[in-house]
Amino acid sequence: MGVKRLPSYRDYWSTSDILHDPYVSSLMPVKRFTWILGNLHLNDNTLMKKKGDKDFDKLYKLRPLITHLSEKFLSVLRPSKHQAVDESMVKFKGRSSLKQYMPKKPIKRGYKIWMRCNENGFASQFQIYTGKTSDVEKSLGERVVRDLTQPIYGKNHILYMDNFFSSYNLYRYLETQKIFSCGTVNMSRKNLPKLTDNNLTRG
Repeated sequence: MGVKRLPSYRDYWSTSDILHDPYVSSLMPVKRFTWILGNLHLNDNTLMKKKGDKDFDKLYKLRPLITHLSEKFLSVLRPSKHQAVDESMVKFKGRSSLKQYMPKKPIKRGYKIWMRCNENGFASQFQIYTGKTSDVEKSLGERVVRDLTQPIYGKNHILYMDNFFSSYNLYRYLETQKIFSCGTVNMSRKNLPKLTDNNLTRG
């Protein structure tokens, strides 16, 4: 179904020659697929915290799958020396409280995912952005980097990032955890030296 997309999942069992899919329809009856679709759950809905509760999780229904994937990503491949932290957008135009709008990105609307990746592009760790963790959240980029780099503390990795994450305080903190940092900076950030030469050359 992910390869051949039809307007409705029921169309795979349609009697119309244009819509009918003999492969999908041969696997199970449409009524059985509908039942599974309506009853398949990854978490117990009866234990879900109410919205407004301090422990409310917007991703509660998917949390076991997300946790499992995170653990597998960490276990199947040893992190390379060079690591990068950045954000990734998964395209989505439907209704969701998790949907983000970023006009300067190639994918402007969708789910934002923070990722720490190996130099070969493998996602060692990820975190789906669900919004602010508190009413006033300062240094979001710093918090994200700290969360994603905990498994590599003390191992002398080299971490690369862009100016959204870069800050003096973050670099000093990573240094104490034996992680070397490199990244572009926003010169308006606090504690950075003043730029006296506006004609600096590359390097």
